[in-house]
This record gives sequence, C-alpha cells and structure tokens, in this order.
Amino acid sequence: MTKNDQKKTAMVCIQQSTYETIDMDSLLHPLGGLNRYIQKGEHVVLKVNLLNATPPEQLVITNPLVAKRVAEAVLKLGAVPLIGDSPSGQFTKRRLNKVYEKAGLLKLCSELGIEVNYDTGTTKVQILEGKVLKETFLCDFILKADKIIALPKIKTHSFQIMTLATKIMYGAVPGLTKAKYHSFFFRRQAFADMLLDILSVAPPDLVIMDGIIGMQGNGPSGGTAANLGVLLAADHAIAMDIAVCTMLNIEPVGIPVLKRARLRRLWPQSIVYPLLAPRAVTYPRFLLPNTADYLLTGKNTPQKSPTVTAKCTCCGSCVETCPKKAISMGPEKALIDYSRCIRCYCCHEVCPEEAIELAVLVNRMQSNEKTQHLVA
Repeated sequence: MTKNDQKKTAMVCIQQSTYETIDMDSLLHPLGGLNRYIQKGEHVVLKVNLLNATPPEQLVITNPLVAKRVAEAVLKLGAVPLIGDSPSGQFTKRRLNKVYEKAGLLKLCSELGIEVNYDTGTTKVQILEGKVLKETFLCDFILKADKIIALPKIKTHSFQIMTLATKIMYGAVPGLTKAKYHSFFFRRQAFADMLLDILSVAPPDLVIMDGIIGMQGNGPSGGTAANLGVLLAADHAIAMDIAVCTMLNIEPVGIPVLKRARLRRLWPQSIVYPLLAPRAVTYPRFLLPNTADYLLTGKNTPQKSPTVTAKCTCCGSCVETCPKKAISMGPEKALIDYSRCIRCYCCHEVCPEEAIELAVLVNRMQSNEKTQHLVA
C-alpha cells in the first residue's frame, strides 16, 4: 500500500465543526496545508460517498457542504476538482445523474463552475500484493486523476460494522462489480481483505471525514442521526479509522477491516493528534448495527437475515443488487430465497424505502428451504 503502509507515526487532525462553520485551512494546517498534497493545474477527484439516490438529510451520503468547502480549497490552489463516485446499481450516466441531482451535487457544481464525473469507462488493474484479489476493474475517472481526496462519512454498516476511510475507495470499483465481490467474498474477514486489496491500488492522497452528523444503528442507509460534530483529516486511512473507533468507544479490532489491517501490519505504530484527541470528542452513546451483537456480548449470536416489510414498493433495487440472485419480485413485496441468501445485506443497504430489516428468522428451517418466501 503506497500511501497506507505501516508508518512509525501517523497524524490525524480532529476539529469540532458544524456544516456552517467548516474551516478547512485550520483543519489541514497541522498536516502542512492542502498545498502539501495538491499542486496548481492538477486534476483532483473528490471521491464522495454516494451509496444511492438520497438527499443529504437522510445522512446516507457525504454532505455536499463538506464537498463544497474542499472543492473551494482546491480551486483556490489553481487545481481542477471533479466530484465523483460509483454508487450501487448500474454504472451509467443516467444513474449517475440521478444520484448527483438527489445529493445536491449538480447545484453545487453549477455554483462553483466545476464538474461531476460522467466517465463510465473502466480498466482492469493488477493487484500484485493482493491477499484475496489479484486483479480488479477500477473506474477510469479514478485512475486518470492526478490526486484523490476521499470524503467518507462516519456511518455504521450492517455487514462490515462501520464504513469509514478504509472502505471509501470501494467506490472506485464500478457499479455491479461490487455486488459480484459480495458473492465471492461473503465472509466478513475475506471481504475486509478485499477492501484492503482495493485500497492498495487506489489509495487516496488525503482523507477528509464528514463526522458532523453521522449515522448510527442499522446503517449504511437505515440508521439514525448521531450528532458527532467533528471533521477529521489524515493521509493515512487506517489511522483515521482507528481514531474514529476510539472516539466512539469501539474496539478497533472488532471492525473486520481494521482487524485484517493489523494482521497485515498496516497499522501505524503510533498516532498523534495535533488538534483534538478522540477522547476529547467522545460519543459514548453511539449505536452499532444489530449485526454487531458479538462486539457487545463477546458471544456469537444467531445470524440476522434480511426480511421484507410492508414498506416495500417493488422498485427492484434489491433484485438488481443481490449478488446471488436470491430476490425476485412478487405481486406485493420482494421475495427472498433464503437457500441462496448469503447474508451480505446488500438489499438492506440499497433499499430506498428502508423496507428491509435484519432479524433472526422465526423459523430457522426457512433458511434451508429451496423455495422463495414472502416475509412480512
């Protein structure tokens, strides 16, 4: 990993902030300022988190005000910012436009005179030191960039427990390829290794974390607000995630990707905090997803399964995303074939109506039946 390998010391800057009072200069000053990373004339991708077509108030995406302040800082240096991501579903211009518009990014870019990405080209790259993934397709807009600034959001994740800086570059993988990887790497640890493999070939030059209003509970799309009131910056994604876990009173090795990173010797030996320490902005009431029971009890608990509720509108997002084709559309709700379901929770993640809940099946025999079920 070029930019996230083991260092003796990493630096994470933590600053209290609201969306209205973002001070990018003071946040980045201890790191040497933005001009340490970005030069005049460079093309800079602002890699936001755009899971699906949702407005900022639903807390699923990176808040556009964070993207705006970073874009303004890049413009001030005479560089060229480009906002982009590969959200769930088909990686097409039509899909991208829908997501950008809903996220408020089209309006933002119009105000600043900058662009969002519509390049849907992909290129296969080799991962020479990949643990589980030896090659992958990456989005061309990522590969063509001179520099990458990743803008993740603090959120929970039903499969990987938290989705933070080490997972943000999964969006460099195009569209439905991500669903395919859920099928290949359906165990948490293997999936975590895959995320680290991708990070190794698409490392951001700088990470600025939206932690002003995060998501807790059953994220990354069905959780509730956590008013954390912080922005974070670092050039070491793993160090940043360790800092966030410390702030939220989560044992870092309980997060699959951080556990694998430690075993792969990717952790820094120490982390310094030149502004605020994580314990100074601690948030002790942060709620983890209900799939993280083992972190609280230390015991293996019954596996949660996706169940379809009456909120289902038969939009088909879950059908399109399911890596095992375990979901079909019934006359009133989505139908889940539990004999094919691998509990990757992609359906829960992308459902725009929050119609899929995660729960222990009442009849455990259902998971062995090779028929489709309508779960109320």
